[in-house]
Amino acid sequence: MSIRYGGYIFDAPAPMATWLAPHEAGVYTVLVADQTYQPMPFRVIYFGESGNMSERGFLRGHRKYSCWIREAGSEQSLYIAVYPMPKSTPEQRRAVESKLISEFGPICNQP
Repeated sequence: MSIRYGGYIFDAPAPMATWLAPHEAGVYTVLVADQTYQPMPFRVIYFGESGNMSERGFLRGHRKYSCWIREAGSEQSLYIAVYPMPKSTPEQRRAVESKLISEFGPICNQP
């Protein structure tokens, strides 16, 4: 089952601990389980973009990883969903990322 944010269809959220990063470009969201959210019980805490999500250290080495853990309580409570954008330019991905950050205001995207 997929999940939609701002008109973009993301893959179904997967637990970060077992997530297999795609070897492609796209926009991703970091989520935490939250039963108050519907239709799917996930709260967005971060939007980002990457030219290759399978790069070494992509998530655990991310500069906002500590914010994600602080919001989730543990890595086991983090989920990832991806909006694939193969063959996209960095500018195209950043435009989608910026639109989603502006619309949803995720806590870990705040300065």
